[in-house]
Amino acid sequence: MDEYLQAVGALPAFLARPLSRIAPGTAAQIHEIRLRAGCPVWFNRNGALCPAGELPGCPAEVGALRPTQPQMEEALYALCGGSVPTHQAELAEGYLTLPGGHRVGVGGRYLFHPREGVVLQAVYSLNVRVARARQAVLPPCLAQLLQTRFTGLLVAGEPDSGKTTLLRGMAAFLAGLGRAVAVIDERAEFWPEQLGVARPPVDVVAGLPKARAVQMALRTLAPQAVLLDELGGLEEVRGLEQGFFSGVDYVASLHAATLEEALRRPQVASMREKGMVRAIVMLAGRRAPGQVAGVHRL
Repeated sequence: MDEYLQAVGALPAFLARPLSRIAPGTAAQIHEIRLRAGCPVWFNRNGALCPAGELPGCPAEVGALRPTQPQMEEALYALCGGSVPTHQAELAEGYLTLPGGHRVGVGGRYLFHPREGVVLQAVYSLNVRVARARQAVLPPCLAQLLQTRFTGLLVAGEPDSGKTTLLRGMAAFLAGLGRAVAVIDERAEFWPEQLGVARPPVDVVAGLPKARAVQMALRTLAPQAVLLDELGGLEEVRGLEQGFFSGVDYVASLHAATLEEALRRPQVASMREKGMVRAIVMLAGRRAPGQVAGVHRL
């Protein structure tokens, strides 16, 4: 419940007050709060989407909410702490990171400027994802694999399936083996101070693009294993290549609902061609965040 209240507390009062009155038992099951201009509020409850009117323990005032376009702009302003320009780099990627590791997806009208890059002009939707301090249980087959020279592992799952939760558990496990672990935490979501999650003895590089952060970690921290969340494009794959050919193991996550989808991703094809992936860890999905469905050796 505390994580939920922390996330909604970043919204302006006209949204935060009614949302904070949702029944505690229901609030503890909410993963996402979806706000759209002119539409009812929707929620992701234990992996299933539903409008406010169908959410158990939801007060009528929440069901009556229909944020206007000016109110959506006000909500964005509040989520940015009163300074939208200071979050321009994040907004250009379509998200915001809140204290506590909560993430907000931003939908709207964007403009690409040759010199200024991507600029958000109008916000139409906000998806507030509630970060929770969950513990991942590593199945024996994965724990056994991590005790070897595993070279490269990919953690794949659909959005909200607990990829960061599992990576957090894998980082703690590797550190417990006495290995030097570097975690590339571009969005400061692994161990946010506000969630009170104890960080294991690992080195963290936060706030930088992943490709640059990987190179920095390799030069300065002498890691034996590197972990990073949400592997992006081929540029980030090239950033991993130097580590691979330097004898450093790595774990990275990516979006894919099935093993077949994961294998079709161009990043995966590139890494497999170079022998950089030994196994893909598939997560069970939204309804069982952080749980492993299978470990597929390649």
